[in-house]
Amino acid sequence: MARRSCGLGLACFALLVAAAGATQYKVGGDNGWAVPDASAEPFNTWAEKTSFQIGDTLLFVYPKDKDSVLLVEPADYNACNTSSYDKRFEDGSTTFTLDRAGAFFFISGVEANCRANEKLIVMVAGAGAPGGSPSPTPSAPAPSSGGDAKAPPSSSPNAPAAKNSTAKGAPHAAGGGGDKNGAGLTVAGFLASFVGCIAYATLAF
Repeated sequence: MARRSCGLGLACFALLVAAAGATQYKVGGDNGWAVPDASAEPFNTWAEKTSFQIGDTLLFVYPKDKDSVLLVEPADYNACNTSSYDKRFEDGSTTFTLDRAGAFFFISGVEANCRANEKLIVMVAGAGAPGGSPSPTPSAPAPSSGGDAKAPPSSSPNAPAAKNSTAKGAPHAAGGGGDKNGAGLTVAGFLASFVGCIAYATLAF
């Protein structure tokens, strides 16, 4: 019980350390969340140069009676579709926590503002991923070339074993367990050698 309590305490401490290391970023800098003017850096240019990590927060500052922030899906981001969103914020000072790795898509709740480039994509790195980019998705293994086309693919977990895979005299793969008879002889030989060593040691002493 004490060991479990200690483990939970360490986990809580790790979470507190991670939270303490989180950074808050004010979106748009001094200009805040607004249509960028000609001299302002585009939101996505700023985001691409920033290494966001899980636990970091975004601060959106805007006039709450004139604008809002929408968290949307990629298709709605591209179309500036303000009628479909996952979350809507309109308090004028929105703090959004980046709670997972991957991409977050934000647009202004005013369609004209979104079309004027008041929109933002934030990429969050996964745990241990360098460079501020999310952990890469593992690619599917490439199919093996050559071999018997009739043999079932080894990558399929439900594929039936080849009928001749256990035929008598068939060669075994290197490092494999071998058939039952071969394994029995190997164990018997080992036991005989072991008994012989014991007997030798007994006689020697």
